[in-house]
Amino acid sequence: MRWLLSLLLLSAIVSCRRPVQAGSDSVTVLQVSPEPIVVREGQPNTITIRGARFDATANAVTVGPITLTTISSRSSGTVITLTLPGRVPSGGGAAPMLWSAGRYPLTVSNTRGTSVPVMVTVQEPR
Repeated sequence: MRWLLSLLLLSAIVSCRRPVQAGSDSVTVLQVSPEPIVVREGQPNTITIRGARFDATANAVTVGPITLTTISSRSSGTVITLTLPGRVPSGGGAAPMLWSAGRYPLTVSNTRGTSVPVMVTVQEPR
């Protein structure tokens, strides 16, 4: 009976703990521009990501269904500029398709970890 009370007390203590906050060494995305992103096939679809603790040469940027690897940063690891492809993989052996308008999670990953996802909007060209 005594062990049961100890177990219940330990459970209560563990369940009241706060979630672990991201440390100061975590990759952070602060801003993505332009917002919204207008992706046009056959034209450069350049975006700029501002944040902290990006690697000089070895970042992976994921936007919705695509991941771009070996992406460099500048400005002491605070700015990434890249070009999104005009089409995304459709899966199942089908040809890549145009981006669908909507909101997509964007993350930056490197040896320090993966940033918290930032939602970006892809808009159809007008």
